[in-house]
Parts: sequence; structure tokens; C-alpha cells
Amino acid sequence: HLISDKLISAVYSFEGKVDAKTIHIGKSLLEEIPIHIPINGIFNSHIGIFGNTGSGKSNSLAKIYSELFTCIGKRLFKKSMFVFIDFNGEYKPIHNQLNDKSNYIVLDTHLKNGNQKLKIKKSEFWDVELLSVLFSATEKTQKPFLNILVRNRLKYGDELNDYFHETIRVMFGQNQHRETISVLRSIINIVNPAKSKEINSELSEFSWYSKGESNKYYRNGSFYNTPDGYLAHLPSLTDTNIDIETLSSFQQIIVRATLQLINSVSRNYVQYEHISPLIAKINASTGSLEKVIEIIDDIEIEAKPLLFISLKNCNQETKKTIPMLIAKCSFLEHKKKDASKNSFHLIIDEAHNILSETSTRESETWKDYRLELFEEIIKEGRKFSYFVTIASQRPADISPTIISQIHNYFLHRLVNENDLFLLKNSISNLDSSSRSLVPILPSGACVVSGTAFHTPMIIQVQRLPSELAPESDTINLDTFW
Repeated sequence: HLISDKLISAVYSFEGKVDAKTIHIGKSLLEEIPIHIPINGIFNSHIGIFGNTGSGKSNSLAKIYSELFTCIGKRLFKKSMFVFIDFNGEYKPIHNQLNDKSNYIVLDTHLKNGNQKLKIKKSEFWDVELLSVLFSATEKTQKPFLNILVRNRLKYGDELNDYFHETIRVMFGQNQHRETISVLRSIINIVNPAKSKEINSELSEFSWYSKGESNKYYRNGSFYNTPDGYLAHLPSLTDTNIDIETLSSFQQIIVRATLQLINSVSRNYVQYEHISPLIAKINASTGSLEKVIEIIDDIEIEAKPLLFISLKNCNQETKKTIPMLIAKCSFLEHKKKDASKNSFHLIIDEAHNILSETSTRESETWKDYRLELFEEIIKEGRKFSYFVTIASQRPADISPTIISQIHNYFLHRLVNENDLFLLKNSISNLDSSSRSLVPILPSGACVVSGTAFHTPMIIQVQRLPSELAPESDTINLDTFW
């Protein structure tokens, strides 16, 4: 006789134990039997949700997490943290249903002063790992430079005035460097905006002389043998008094890094060519970063267990930097905790924006750094109960190392040859018959495969009600027009 629907459903559900918790996500595409997937096996793994635009992947992402939050309830939020990186501002409806447990932060680099901001404690901000991410510092030369910057701040405190005056004396000492005056000029508007015109005028009177072993500044044909000789002609500069209270943390970074470059070059500690790109990056990035990050005093912040960060209104640079910042800081912080008592879940929508191997908008060094960070997290995260969910319409663009480390897949319609080739070569537990269905799946349907399942399943994921559905629907022109 024919097997009953109940038995078929049990086979599909793959419940390892009688009392295993499951969530309902839809029904089998052919038999239309309700499908429940195991919480243990899915959410303690790395998850990949892939599909072309309009294939239903956003609904699937929202569905599995909405069902999880409903199923486990308050107990879940006492032990776990969930962070959604929302590139297109689609997932606010989930926040609206759980706003007592969740924060939704809209970052905006297009407004003059930004909108909402990520809050970072001062002690966390002045950390070499965080600064390396913010300013994409290279590992061998620029990161050690930032390490010295952080160490000097701890050693000498917030005071900047003495360091400033010591630096300009060193700058006009025995080992002068051609670039130092132009580097110094870049911070005059920060350290003494009221006298910037006078200081720049004084500095413009100095020219560079280089012949044989003689390399130094001169003024109106005159050379000086001591720093005092130079500084006598720079009264506005020497009268400058830096008030640290008037500078933001980002302005302090600019000033400290610039002064350290002048100091280090003048003492032959570093080569100018190695560090100047970092200073340029700091100067270029701070304008956008100040719009989305707020540095606060070291007070305890009671974080809600569910955080949504919308990058819809951010420029491309910020869209790459903020997810890296969140991933690195949260991973380092979570590793300090007891993995048996806490879990962290990072959910990245449109993940190809930050995990792409083929980006041409950035240097190879920065690309390598970015990918190495996420590859480390996805390889090591499971040991520390740190789990990543990525959703993308272009899985072939994502680093193969990352794809190969994903445990469970929800594969919606994909028609690009590169994406289909990836499925064949990177997902070992996907059979050829299931793979052949991927290009012709209807909207909302997906092939589910991975370590939590004995065999691939073809599921029609249940569409969420409008109050929970992600804001990613295709416009209905019949209604619109």
C-alpha cells in the first residue's frame, strides 16, 4: 500500500529525536506536504540562501528567522544575539513585530550630519584591530604604525599639545623630509582653524633644497642649523594650543596619525611611501564614518538581543566598512565568552557586496584583508558558537572558501552559468537531479540541502503575511498604473 502523508512528512522533517524542536517553513513542492526543519542542525550552522532577484530568497531569510523567534520566544533572546546587515532596508517589518527586543538603526552618509549612528565605546574605538578595519591598514607596515599610535595614546593620555610642539621641533631637526610641511598643512584647519590662513602663509615661505647629502628647508635663501632658527619664523604655528576637548575622536585620529607620520619619518623609523596611503585613507574616510559612528564614554550599554543595521542610504565605501567592523568586533568579543552559554548569529543580506572576490573598486591588499577576515570567521566561528547566514543573488562572486564552509543551503532559482557551475563544484551534498531543477524553480521554491538533511528537498517556502514580509516585492503595474 502507499505510504501515508504523515510518514512522508516525518521523512522530510528529519527529526533526530522525538522531542526535537522544529519550525514550519512551507510544503514540499510536489506532494504539498508540510515541511518542518530542525532548529538544531540549521541555526547552529552556517547558512547560505541563494537566488536571483525575484526568486523569493528575501522571504525565505525572513521566514526562517521569524519562525525561530516565534518558536523559541523570550528564552532565545536571553542566550543569543542576532545582527542583521540589511543592505536594502528590507527587514524592518521583523523589527516592528519585536521592537521591545530589537533595535533598527538606519545609517545615512548622504545627510550632512548623518541619521542614526552605531555607538562604539571609546576604549573599543582606540583599538588597533578596529582601526585597522576602519582604515584598511596593511598587515606588515600600516597596522604596526596604528599599534604605536594606540600605545602612545595609552602611555601619554589624551594630551596632544606637547606632542604637537615636540613634533614640529623634530620636523625641523637634523633629518628633514621633503613631504613633512605639506603633511603638516593637512591638519592646520583642525588644530588651529582661527589662524590657519596665517600658519599656511608662514609655511609657504619655506622651500626644499636637495643637493648631495644636503636635504633641508630654507627660507628667502637662508638656512638654519637648529629647530629654533626655523620656528622663529613660524610664530602662529608655535603659538598654537590644541584643545583636545574641541576635537572629535575622528579628528584626534587624523591629528595623531599625521603627527606620528612626521615624527617617524623625521627619525627614520618608517618610509613615507609606506604610511602616506594610510594617512590619505584616514582623511578620506573620516567624513563618512563620523556620519554613521558615534564614539561614547565607557559606560555600560544595555544592548538588545536583536539588531538590524540598514545600509540602504550609505555610500559604497561605508557599505563595505561597517559589515567588516561589526563582524570583526563581534567575533573578537564573542570569543571571550563561554560558547556553551552564548551564541551569536550574523545575518548578511546581499552578501556579494562584501564577500566578492571579483571587486574592481578596491586595491588587492584591501580585498585580501576583507576576505581573510570573513574566511577566518566562517572557518573558526562554529567552535565559538558564532554562526553566519549569507544571502546573495550572485553566489559565484563570493569567495569559494566561504561557500565551501557553509553547512546548509536554501537554493532558489539561479540561471547564471557561473552560479550553476559553483553548485556543481562546491556543494557536495547536492545531487544532479536536484541541481538540474535550480534554473526552473518557481518564485518562492527552493532546493534545501546540507548537513541537517539526509537528502535534498524541494520546498515551496510559505509567504510571510504582509506585516512581516520583507519590503522587496516587485511592483504590480496593474495596480500602480
